[in-house]
Amino acid sequence: MTSMSESHYVSPLRDISYTSKIFLILGLACIVCFVANMATFAIPPSPMALEWRLGFLQQVGNRSILLFLGAAMLLYCTLDFHSLVKPLALACLIGGILLPLSCVLLVRDHLVLQNQTLTTIDNQSQALQTQIQAAENDPNRPTEVTPELLQQAVTQVESQTESLIQNARDNTTKSIVSSAGSLIVVGLGLISLGRFGIKRTV
Repeated sequence: MTSMSESHYVSPLRDISYTSKIFLILGLACIVCFVANMATFAIPPSPMALEWRLGFLQQVGNRSILLFLGAAMLLYCTLDFHSLVKPLALACLIGGILLPLSCVLLVRDHLVLQNQTLTTIDNQSQALQTQIQAAENDPNRPTEVTPELLQQAVTQVESQTESLIQNARDNTTKSIVSSAGSLIVVGLGLISLGRFGIKRTV
């Protein structure tokens, strides 16, 4: 009786087709690769640090396609086995909900980092302009340092400041669109996989 029970328990893995076995191997490889990559970037963990959170979420977004492909392949392999489909489908649903929700934290951290960068740029610009004004009012400045030359320096500092600010904003926008877009798309894909898998068990 025990041997029959054990044989019935392992039969799903023995009875799947060669195609399903290949997808099973590929799916597990994708999942393990994703987990290993995330573990590498998460160590040492420092969730309260802005840079750590931002870097980790960006890596999740960049590599989330591995998670999606792995989940899709595993779900395909288990479609005929309701006992395996349901927990996998629920895991897809949970992951699909968490990924888009993490976009809120990702966008917030990006904006905080952008504000810090803009503040640093502005402070450095003001410090340079203060030095130039001090040189302009210094009666002992070298004769070759003319008011026209100092004015050119002020104009150059202002131009570089505007360029740095614009670059910082552009880089923030690109990073948000890239990382958040991946998280949202993969999240929706996982939700679709989860709903599909649950319907198969009904």
